[in-house]
Amino acid sequence: MFGGAERTTANLLNHLDRQRITRITLVAPGVLRTCLPERYDHFVDAAHHHLEGGFTTPRSLYQQARATSELLRALKPDVALGMMHYSAALLVLGARLAKARTWTVASYRGPFYEYMRYYERGFRRRLFLRAAVAGTALLADRIIVPSHGTASELRERFFTPLSRTVIIPNGIDLKTVATLSQQFAPELIDLEAEKTPVICAIARLAPEKNLGLLLEAFRRVRATQPAVLIILGDGPERNALEARIVEWGLSDAVRLLGHRENVYPYLRRADLFIHTCQFEGFGYTLLEALACNVAVVSIDCPYGPREILGDNVYGILVQPDDPAALAAAILRLLTDSNQRKALAARSLERAKQLSIEQMVKAYERVFIGLAGSG
Repeated sequence: MFGGAERTTANLLNHLDRQRITRITLVAPGVLRTCLPERYDHFVDAAHHHLEGGFTTPRSLYQQARATSELLRALKPDVALGMMHYSAALLVLGARLAKARTWTVASYRGPFYEYMRYYERGFRRRLFLRAAVAGTALLADRIIVPSHGTASELRERFFTPLSRTVIIPNGIDLKTVATLSQQFAPELIDLEAEKTPVICAIARLAPEKNLGLLLEAFRRVRATQPAVLIILGDGPERNALEARIVEWGLSDAVRLLGHRENVYPYLRRADLFIHTCQFEGFGYTLLEALACNVAVVSIDCPYGPREILGDNVYGILVQPDDPAALAAAILRLLTDSNQRKALAARSLERAKQLSIEQMVKAYERVFIGLAGSG
């Protein structure tokens, strides 16, 4: 699924000032080539250099870092950006092995310690992961993160120096959102004339997105209030979620629509957007919902939602793993149209504060500042 890191990459490609950034080489899996804008000068398929996978073993990390070093020697970039933890590790270690005169920027998009806490087991495995992230973060020339919470986690858990860490929130292109939101969404035809409230969620159907919590809360909502829940996204938990929907008698009210390249027509139709992830570096779908003038309810997970929504100013935050609290927040907004409309008005205000222009200029300052420092 096209996630936050890919969207940030696409936004940078679309909006970087090519009068200042004169050459861009994109190194990525070939499958992403058709998904990303062709605003680069040279594309390198990562698979052709055996750069694929994740943190599997120290040996594979070293081997792929060696391959990265050869690529850097051939490309000779002034500045290189590694998007996400594994790419950052390959880039930073590769630059050291190559002894290249390339400034390295490691961009950590999510809370890696929270991921480890939920999904990694075994002392040796965790030791390897912490060493890999801490070591490469220490060696990077600059570190970019999308939230203060992610920066704090890197400092506290991986000993990353704040002096080289730059916090750049994700941005959104409001003009593009306004255009794309007007496109036709055939699955919503029967809802256009109805007054039944529509609740929307966008997430990969995977354990860390915690959609079981959303279904449990929605079941409570439906006990007292008619509503339709649409979920955009696909993933390994689809069959389990479908079985739960049938078991709880929600087949007529929950629609798993799968992955959609353009989510904005669905958000435009929604009365509420719900976010239930267990952890987030930022939470790009929250920003997409805000840009569509939708009232938002989010789990107060580490770390992005609180920074995006403020202290319940631009959306409602609820405690994690509490379906009753989530259902209560949803019902409160569904039954109080004045509060919902007021929240939706503030949501667009927040989206304007997190503009694509501000994000791109901040990245440019990092890149040009490094390139001009020697």
